[in-house]
Amino acid sequence: MAPPRNIRNLGILAHVDAGKTTLTEHMLFLSGSIQSIGRVDKGTSLSDKLEVERRRGISVQASTLSFMWRDVQFNIIDTPGHMDFSAEVERTLRVLDCAVLVLSAVAGIQSQTKLIWDALSDLKIPVLLFINKIDRIGADSALLIERIRDEFSSDTVLLNQPEREGESDATVRDLFDEETPDLIETIVARDDQLLEHYLDGLAPSKSALSKVLRQGVKERQLFPILCGSAKNNVGTEAVMAAIAAYFPNAGNDTAAPVSGVVFKLGNDPKAGRIAGVRLFTGRLKNRDIILNDTAGREEKITQIKKSFKNSYEDTGILEAGDIGFLCGLPDVQIGDVLGEPGPVPGNYRLTEPILSAQVMPKDKADYALLGEALTHLSSEDPHLNFQWLSEERELHVKIMGRIQMEILTEILNTRFGIDAAFSEPTVIYKETPVRAALGEESYTMPKPCWAIVKFHLVPGPRGSGVSYHSEVGVNDIKQKYQSEMRANVHEALKQGIKGWEVTDLEIVLVEGNDHVLHSRPGNFKLAMNIAILKGLTEANTALLEPILAFRIVAPEEYLGKISSDIIEMRGLFDPVKMADGHFALSGRFPLATSMTYAIRLSAITGGKAKLSTYFDGYELCPEGAGVSRAYKGISPLDRSKYILKMRGAITAA
Repeated sequence: MAPPRNIRNLGILAHVDAGKTTLTEHMLFLSGSIQSIGRVDKGTSLSDKLEVERRRGISVQASTLSFMWRDVQFNIIDTPGHMDFSAEVERTLRVLDCAVLVLSAVAGIQSQTKLIWDALSDLKIPVLLFINKIDRIGADSALLIERIRDEFSSDTVLLNQPEREGESDATVRDLFDEETPDLIETIVARDDQLLEHYLDGLAPSKSALSKVLRQGVKERQLFPILCGSAKNNVGTEAVMAAIAAYFPNAGNDTAAPVSGVVFKLGNDPKAGRIAGVRLFTGRLKNRDIILNDTAGREEKITQIKKSFKNSYEDTGILEAGDIGFLCGLPDVQIGDVLGEPGPVPGNYRLTEPILSAQVMPKDKADYALLGEALTHLSSEDPHLNFQWLSEERELHVKIMGRIQMEILTEILNTRFGIDAAFSEPTVIYKETPVRAALGEESYTMPKPCWAIVKFHLVPGPRGSGVSYHSEVGVNDIKQKYQSEMRANVHEALKQGIKGWEVTDLEIVLVEGNDHVLHSRPGNFKLAMNIAILKGLTEANTALLEPILAFRIVAPEEYLGKISSDIIEMRGLFDPVKMADGHFALSGRFPLATSMTYAIRLSAITGGKAKLSTYFDGYELCPEGAGVSRAYKGISPLDRSKYILKMRGAITAA
């Protein structure tokens, strides 16, 4: 059997403006993949492929690029850094074997940096940290390393050190070659035999240190840190060498059964719809037929491509460890597992959309076209959760923020030729039951129909989501009818009695029966929807509101005003940290009261304050502070009209 190929599947991850795309560009240049280095600010970087990315100078979609350097195949995914596009990062995490986390030596650890670190930790993905922008005024890598060791991990290994930091000609000094005591002691502490020899006065060899470091990185016991300036190509080659030397090889057994996952959907002008796939084991070729384990159907692959430079190239084959793009799968969805599910890691939820907006065509004749375009975009980004409310002739999407809304407007125009406008975004609240209750429904008329169900609804812990199970045997309700209810329970909870999605509850089917002649699966879906809403009415529901964690750094003279603002916004904060005439304030406040606070904070401080936020869960909303809304469409509580609608007798309220 041929030895596994030498592959690194890595993500370049960072908070916005840390320099990850610039780092990617210089890696491509050093590998010989490009002859000139593109620039983000000029819209010439290779990984920013969309017109809107080039024009605005920000990454909107994750971009996959493959190249060879020395004897290693690099499959790099350059991800967006802006919080509004966290969904792209989230989908990427599932297919990574390792990651380079880029931090700015000036800005330090920011909100997205912390979120990404936590995700990488949970998924046990090896990480190398690259401290960028050491040539900028205000760069302080030593302070940042202190914070990294304090907030992330103390098990870091500094492999190089800046010289002339903060100056345009800043460079780095290699500490591994110099075998500095701090570096040696950090590494040998991970190997008992090496440590014993070191304490006996025997200096370890570089190869021995490298071996221990490689194992430590793989097991997430050690985290290398490299400093540099990606813009000036300082430290870039050291990053590539460290990736090749210390990160695990993704090459695997190609003879094993096929196992892969779809992590991205895109549209190529020539190939049409393409599916980005990470293959964990096995081998795929053009015209292969593969089982879509998630959808329970077979898919026929017409073409296999890889992303080289700025285009897709036919390769005809995808092997274990590869990241590639499959054509000929028109109905595949993000998250679908192809082949054996065993080797595919679980998904990770980085964040969730907390704003909702209505999308309207400027020309009413484009209404249907806009609906189709949003359906297409929602398949590429399921977080949009597009809702086409045909009865109200309304189109709604969920979004992370205003930047995403602006980008969607441009994409609808440039890609689909539709001029659209968004309503003012509104906060997405959720509902949760106040107390336990029963909800039941007997749907037995008019024939043919029969579905009798009773559910026990119980409030769950905050953040627990929805759990469902049945205490009813298949002799009372056949398995196919029970499966229909289980499959549709989340749809039944999309709108509660206050008009919002219902969460944090346990639903138990406690009684019910079917009829040998009159029952149909759809009968039980209908009965469940009515019974659950009846139960929620009996239980009553409380509103939950999204909460943001924040960190504010500002001159100390603004502390009184800013702390008063936070209290006024129903926020809470930790003890203040003071240093060098500035304060740092961390805490949490509701999204509803803080949506425009970044603008207000800038006005108060004359732009001298820095605010970073990230979504930090849902909490109970104080009585009277939230917003209820009317049920969209025909409510299951309007029983007669709802039954007529479900039976196709009426189509509008």
